[in-house]
Amino acid sequence: MTMQVKSKLFQNKTLGDYYWAYSDILRDIGINESTYDQRILAFMALKLLIDNKKLKFNFEYDNKFGLTTALYNKYKKDNTKSTFLNIVQNIESFGQNLNYFKQESKYNPDISTNILTYLNHFKTFELERYIQELPNDYLENVLDIYTCRANFKDYPKELYKDLYETTISRMKKLSGDLTGQHFTQKSIIHLMCEASSIDVRTREKIAIYDPTCGTASMLIESAHYFYNKNKKQDIEVYGQELHGQTWLLAKIFLEISSIDGKKQGIKNTIAYGNTLTNPAFAKGIDNHKSFDFIIANPPFGVDWKHNYEDIFNNMKKDSESDFFVIKDKNKIITPKKSDGQFLFMQHILKLMQSEKGKGKKAQAAIISSSTLISTGSETSSEAKIRKAIFNTGFVNAILEQPNAMFTNTDISSHIWFLDSDKSDSIKIVKADTKEDELFSGHPMPKDKMKHSYSEKNIKDIIKYIQRKKDYEHISKTIKSKDRYEINISNEIGFKDDSEDVSFDELTNELNMLMKQMCDEFQNNPLFGIK
Repeated sequence: MTMQVKSKLFQNKTLGDYYWAYSDILRDIGINESTYDQRILAFMALKLLIDNKKLKFNFEYDNKFGLTTALYNKYKKDNTKSTFLNIVQNIESFGQNLNYFKQESKYNPDISTNILTYLNHFKTFELERYIQELPNDYLENVLDIYTCRANFKDYPKELYKDLYETTISRMKKLSGDLTGQHFTQKSIIHLMCEASSIDVRTREKIAIYDPTCGTASMLIESAHYFYNKNKKQDIEVYGQELHGQTWLLAKIFLEISSIDGKKQGIKNTIAYGNTLTNPAFAKGIDNHKSFDFIIANPPFGVDWKHNYEDIFNNMKKDSESDFFVIKDKNKIITPKKSDGQFLFMQHILKLMQSEKGKGKKAQAAIISSSTLISTGSETSSEAKIRKAIFNTGFVNAILEQPNAMFTNTDISSHIWFLDSDKSDSIKIVKADTKEDELFSGHPMPKDKMKHSYSEKNIKDIIKYIQRKKDYEHISKTIKSKDRYEINISNEIGFKDDSEDVSFDELTNELNMLMKQMCDEFQNNPLFGIK
């Protein structure tokens, strides 16, 4: 069957159809459902580079994979699988137009500086193994699927970064695993960027950093947002990611995403590794340049007990530590080993401190669960860490978000807005009150994500954050010094005006009412009692 005929057969299919088509093949050959996403994303990564002309060959096995006759004859053996395997093994020689793809080897999973190496690497995508497991006919079916259905040539570039979320969400549902990552919708990112000061937004050059960057969706979206504010800006993004597959996808999405209408991607450096044990940018850019804006959505409740020794030894370096270190009677305080989001905050605060020392204003916006703001007793380690965080004066504002803002969780969440210009007060804002709703219905709700922020919502929230005036039931200015927790719902929003009554007082009142009712009953002539 020719490619032209195949294209006509699939022309009414949506991109999502190929997930199920490839999944059916994997099910037929006995692959565990929990690993479908790895194989789907491996072929997707390769196809994205091909369709964006970063690689010279394509997926069409009946069209010699787009190779010249000489190269095809060089790699051709007995069947499709052998030919395709030979191409994968020599994939570096087929690269082209990779403007920002290469970076120093210290940021990569291995010594190679050519990111194409990692399209087939045991720390990222083992593409060769995924090819080997497919019988030849099945491989041809997979190549047909990606050629005809997963065709990214005309796919909107602004949707590239959503491919990972869509793939993971579908595959998790297929395997029955509904847990996972909390993807950050665009409206939240826009709010986080808009809250940065005019000083940051209007600089000719902006360096943005995300310590838990995932597939770089927050970096890409924030780069677009800042560019649209001032098209003269030179924007660079930096990030770190623990998982090899996600790290490689971040590099690919950044390579094929542009912010100025040109063909090159967004200038980037994405480090592979654990930010908590080996932060690649603990001393800023090239160990001396500071970041202008830090944006992050660290994983909620990440377990770090297996890294305790490395992290604690880092903290013992005191001023040279990569974390904002909290001590109580010369004893280092660490958070619960089940909640690493405290550590990410301490990493960001240390960067804020060092940036302040360089005489440059820096800002950050961080998403957290409610545990970061209010869990634990006053003597708990979490409370002591919070007290030290508030006492830095870097916390400018905290927003309590409405629920249903993420696809796979309705957990309560907050946005912390940090500023290296110290302040002795914090503006707290509640987005969901009985008096006003600073949020809207999501235009494309899915799963648990029902709400978002409109442009008006964002402007209103920024107004409440930036104005000195407080607005009853919506915003309030509180002193930051020596606070060990903040419960925004208790501080602002609708409150019952009735006085608190103790149990004993309530019992006495009920007894008096009962006695009064009995007396009235006995003296009522209707019952014949005088």
